[in-house]
Amino acid sequence: MGLLELKNINAGYGRIQILHDVSLEVNEGEVVCVIGPNGAGKSTTFKVIMGFINYLGGEITFDGTNIVGLRPDQVLGQGLGYVPQGRIVFNQMTVRENLEMGAYIERDKKKVTQSMENVFEIFPRLAERQKQLGGTMSGGEQQMLAMGRALMTRPRMIMIDEPSLGLSPRFVTEVFELIVSLSKKGLTIMVVEQNAARALEIADRGYVLELGRNRFEGTGQELLDNQDVRRMYLGG
Repeated sequence: MGLLELKNINAGYGRIQILHDVSLEVNEGEVVCVIGPNGAGKSTTFKVIMGFINYLGGEITFDGTNIVGLRPDQVLGQGLGYVPQGRIVFNQMTVRENLEMGAYIERDKKKVTQSMENVFEIFPRLAERQKQLGGTMSGGEQQMLAMGRALMTRPRMIMIDEPSLGLSPRFVTEVFELIVSLSKKGLTIMVVEQNAARALEIADRGYVLELGRNRFEGTGQELLDNQDVRRMYLGG
């Protein structure tokens, strides 16, 4: 059984259905990427897992527990972290305050301090800039802050939505290196990413969605080598 399993998920916004019988699985310790064109339902998949949008049917389990119907904070409490698209940080809060917000479901101050130290070890740049306002940081640094904030609950798995969106090539490389580094520390990771080739290069497995439906799946290398995937989604 996978750590996270989606079986025949249907979901959407109001009366508009976006996902049609989408199924995917993430095993413990894996990096799994979800790719596809704009409007394929990639980010919607994350949002239905987190309980943000209308669930219309299917099964969602995390570590064997049904998480359908849970509030986002309850999903976080199960050990599933989430980094939303767009490097969303609290602009008028310091780096440290942003990280503290990531641990709002944790009441044990000692555990919050330990989590903060862990995040600073992973992201030394955040440790150097604890008093800097989030809104004054570069795009790449804000992405690190958003990822660090999601790690404050010590999740077993983290979902990262479009981590390279709008970043300079240098920061894109740095963000993907961070994802690989987090994986090597034992964190299970699922990534939605427009930079499909780059994501598949670091992924153990991947899924291709199109028009809210499963289209292809396989190891990262299998999808990179698949001529249909290359022609339709990788620009070659």
